[in-house]
Amino acid sequence: MTEPLHEAHERASWAELFFDLVLVFAVTQAAHLPVSHEGWGAVGQTVLLLAIMWWSWVGTTLAVHGVEDSNRQRIFLFACGLCMFVMAITAAHAFAGLGQPLIFAVAHLVLRTLLWGEMMRKRAFAEAGTFGSWVNPFTVTLVAAVLLVGAALGPEGVVRHGLWMVAVFLAFGGPALLAPRLRSVQFGATHLPERFALFVIIALGEMVASVGSEAAAAHLGVLSWIAVALIFTLGCGLWWLYFAFGFSAIEHSLRTNQVRGAVVRDVLSYGHFLLVVGLVLVAVGARSLVEHPAEVPHGVNGYLLPMGAALFVSAFCFTRWRMFGAPTVGRLTGASVLAVSILFAPHIPAIAMLTLVAAILIALNGYEHWSVSTGRPLLLVRLPSRA
Repeated sequence: MTEPLHEAHERASWAELFFDLVLVFAVTQAAHLPVSHEGWGAVGQTVLLLAIMWWSWVGTTLAVHGVEDSNRQRIFLFACGLCMFVMAITAAHAFAGLGQPLIFAVAHLVLRTLLWGEMMRKRAFAEAGTFGSWVNPFTVTLVAAVLLVGAALGPEGVVRHGLWMVAVFLAFGGPALLAPRLRSVQFGATHLPERFALFVIIALGEMVASVGSEAAAAHLGVLSWIAVALIFTLGCGLWWLYFAFGFSAIEHSLRTNQVRGAVVRDVLSYGHFLLVVGLVLVAVGARSLVEHPAEVPHGVNGYLLPMGAALFVSAFCFTRWRMFGAPTVGRLTGASVLAVSILFAPHIPAIAMLTLVAAILIALNGYEHWSVSTGRPLLLVRLPSRA
């Protein structure tokens, strides 16, 4: 793929950071569902909401990427931000009734229309030919947005949830099915990794905010304060896995990969969605144990902390495979141990599970730090690569 002549702005603009504030609220709204309506259904709705809002954020980020920071770009971002703000406000009730789901779906459709129009105006897919320029991932997500309007107008229950799932699968499947279209799009190697890393920070911030608000509203005993300290330590471990060892690898891959679109699709778009979902599940699970850490958890929320941590570490195995063809033994082992720990969630006190998850993350970070600081190569698991 042709190397871009320049990157219009290598760092996130102030307008983009303002746009991200809407995402802080959106992630908070989505994460609140399993807290207020405990059950696997609420967890599933949270994942669907995160998927739609995540893909909307990705679309907006790619639409303004490579564009000079101008008044036109700022107005476009603010218009997208308004749509996202409306979506975030109605997110908690996006599956019940008619009014709120319809407002959510229409705001999403307007956003997708704006993004589709911007990409067509920029002729981002012009090299794919006249027909190919119209059949692109942004067109597919526009169709998915129409399906969401249909879901809002349809009956509640199986039909509505089914249309939501079809819309999400269609939106996420577009870049994979239309992979050749991404070859004609130019992506910079500095701006995009920073933008996606900022979203990881937003998701980590949701954990701090949700646990902090729960702790501030409760009368905490000694064991609860220990749990708070462990949760913060766990958050530091998650941060370390991404920013101390993972972020630089992403930048390197984007700079050196001949087909940057594949990295943007698989590592940044798909891989980071797994990271964000994992962090949100950790946040919900951590919040639920603050007030009663000595109790053995009952119900779905007791599984979410180890499940989220396992998904977060597993996402690195996927992204490392897509970037370099091989995940590291350390992270694959860590993800496997975390996955096994999920089985113990309904049988041991919540603080014991929290301690176990934090210890696994500390051990994984310690192993990687020891390997890097002593000049030892990280052991790899070679897996079959795919185009």
